[in-house]
Amino acid sequence: MPDRLIKLPKRFFDDHAERGLPTPEVIREYARSYAVSINDPELSELLSDAEHYADAVDQAERGLITSARATRRAIKMANKTKAAPPASMKGQ
Repeated sequence: MPDRLIKLPKRFFDDHAERGLPTPEVIREYARSYAVSINDPELSELLSDAEHYADAVDQAERGLITSARATRRAIKMANKTKAAPPASMKGQ
C-alpha cells in the first residue's frame, strides 16, 4: 500500500528548507503546496519548527506565521487520522 500524502503550504516549507533543517521529501508539487508522505521521518522536525513559528507573533513575518500555523494544523490532522483505527475495525 502506498504512503498517504498530506499537502503542506509552500511558504513555511520553503523557509524551513532554506534554513538547512531536515525537511521531508516532496512527492508532488502544486501551485501553493507540496505533498509529502505522512510517514516521512523528517515530518516531526517540520512540525516542531512550525510549532515554534506559529507562536512567534512578534518575531516573524505575518505570512510566515500564518503558513506555519497551517502547516502545524495539516500535520496534526494527518497524525490523528493515521492513529485512528480503520472504519472496518470500529465497533469490534
